Amino acid sequence: MAQALIMGNPGRMTVDSASEMLKMLYYVEREIMRLLGGYLLNVSDWELKKTIPRHMWQDSLRANALRSRVLELRYPRRDVDEGHDEQLTDFLKVLSKCANEREFIEGVYFVTKEFLKTRYEKYLQIAEPIDDAPTIAFMKRFPEEIAEQLLDVQRLYPQITRRFVAADDWISYLERYLTEIGGLEKKGQSAQDLSINTEITARPAYVLPEIPARDPKFEKALYHLPPKFFTPAESSMSFIERQVCMAINHVNEMWACEAIGAMVWEWEDMPWEFYLDTARWCYDELRHCLMGEKRLKAWGFEIGVDHAMVADHYISQNGHGPLALLAMIHKFENKAPVWKSSLVTEFTAQGDTASAQDFDYDWADESIHMQYGHKWLSYKLNNDIDAIEDLMEEAAERWDDWQANAKRQWDYEPFLSRITAKIALIERKNHE
Repeated sequence: MAQALIMGNPGRMTVDSASEMLKMLYYVEREIMRLLGGYLLNVSDWELKKTIPRHMWQDSLRANALRSRVLELRYPRRDVDEGHDEQLTDFLKVLSKCANEREFIEGVYFVTKEFLKTRYEKYLQIAEPIDDAPTIAFMKRFPEEIAEQLLDVQRLYPQITRRFVAADDWISYLERYLTEIGGLEKKGQSAQDLSINTEITARPAYVLPEIPARDPKFEKALYHLPPKFFTPAESSMSFIERQVCMAINHVNEMWACEAIGAMVWEWEDMPWEFYLDTARWCYDELRHCLMGEKRLKAWGFEIGVDHAMVADHYISQNGHGPLALLAMIHKFENKAPVWKSSLVTEFTAQGDTASAQDFDYDWADESIHMQYGHKWLSYKLNNDIDAIEDLMEEAAERWDDWQANAKRQWDYEPFLSRITAKIALIERKNHE
């Protein structure tokens, strides 16, 4: 063999090996993001429910950076969304069979995200600082971001464990499974050689609930806004009533997070751009929910106790699938900019600049969401404008019929009395 000059640090990762690793990491991030979206509907703990959409969005950004880098490394190769490891696919299917919120946290976070964090740290240790500088530039934030996600759920975990029991070997089984197939790093044993727990693998596939879960601390309700809202009686509402009702409407936008999560979970073969858009969309709707919660708490309202918390819009489309939910959201959001801009003007004039600012940012978000809705309805319906309009009208009619029927069944008590009493207390304090 001819003599050669040897550098002190020989190459340890070729472009092919780097791109294969990044592709695997992208796949895991993408599928975990989808599971977060789907399982959001099954989560009842309010604090955990509010955490998931933000994590889902963060996961989508990591996945997008990884996917883009894979395509750069062997341009014009376009196989990043296909040909994934079958053993890893099987593991992710088992992971989605978590029986409750405790198993969801343990499997998704304590096992899989912990593995991801470790894998990113290892990649950064062996990556050549010059050769693979573009990957290092974005990946160096990943371990810290996942560590923060883990801290988020660790803070909630004790209260979750008090309500839910996990299978005795759920965590150990998943850890062993992941290790035996190579731990997100290399191919391990064949599926036939794994120590399979038949009780866990035989569990049925995860199915979206017809009624999204709500925290057991919340009192039962049929719809979320007092009956006189959006009726001629609205004109007789006091401004404080308007403030409270708009905050209740905001905090109940969790239903929109859940509707988007349902699409992400049910539609597993969409273009990557769909998942990137919907993860952001879901997080935006969470932000709107938090806007309402922030204002209600500041005014002394207890979430889900002094007012209703229910996914009534979602429930109104039961049996019609995610496409109906997408059509309904798009129908509503087409009207949002005009409505929300009028609210900005109204609430600013009344001196409630906090609510006005929330509506202003909400309006900005809805303008983006209108583009999302049109883009993906057009994709699903082959750009048939008439079909899109018909579907939107059908979804809106179902909502109107469902809402009218619900209001015939329930008078919004005890919430109406509680809201009235709270407002009277606020007014007395303002006059003291």
